[in-house]
Amino acid sequence: MAPGADHHCCSQGGRRQYNELMASCRAHSFRDHWLRRRRFGIWFACLAFLIVSCGSTGRTANADETTNAPETPRSSAQAVGPDGPDGPDVVLVDLDDANEVAAWTTVNDPVMGGLSTSRITFGDGGLVFSGNISLENNGGFASARSPQDTDIGRRATGAKSLRVRALGDGKTYLLKVGTAGQPWSYIQRFPTEAAVQRTYELPIEGFQPVGMRLDPVPNAPQTLDPSSISQVSIYILDKQQGPFELTISAIDATA
Repeated sequence: MAPGADHHCCSQGGRRQYNELMASCRAHSFRDHWLRRRRFGIWFACLAFLIVSCGSTGRTANADETTNAPETPRSSAQAVGPDGPDGPDVVLVDLDDANEVAAWTTVNDPVMGGLSTSRITFGDGGLVFSGNISLENNGGFASARSPQDTDIGRRATGAKSLRVRALGDGKTYLLKVGTAGQPWSYIQRFPTEAAVQRTYELPIEGFQPVGMRLDPVPNAPQTLDPSSISQVSIYILDKQQGPFELTISAIDATA
């Protein structure tokens, strides 16, 4: 072999190996670049899917929150006629039964030093609550109260209003409903017409929470839950001095 032939062969061999190495590197580089682009495309598609899905769920939740947060208006009792409006009634307390009426009790202002008097009798097909209101010694109230009975709440479940069917005397009375196991009650007034049989409809949202002395209770639920009613009472107060008489033939609930 001529001098320099080995060097020439080594140079050619080195260039061939170098060219093969560079070609391999370019192939690997192209494959890595393709894989990176493919992985990026898959990642971007997943991200887009998650954004669309989460955005749709958020809109549904907001719509539900708006629908489930209505404002409750306050209402007052209204006289709706001798028989009341059409609609199914559920009897909460049975006032057609003399024995049931006899279980009612009175609580008057003498417990606080007053001189008012009242009594409960059965007559004219219902409970007759009568007496005399005196303002002496800072008195001025009388009340008739049913026994405690959690079945009242069971019967009142789902009610939209309570109805008092009564023969009035022109004075304003108050319906108080006690709630089982709670220190507060709910009240709503209803003015009566003298010597006229009426049905007084008291919307559930018109009841206001009060404590034992009929003072406001801001910490109590502001809307009455009819299913929690365990007692009903009738009060006369507001400095309505003199004799009174109210004949109640029924206290019902209506959906």
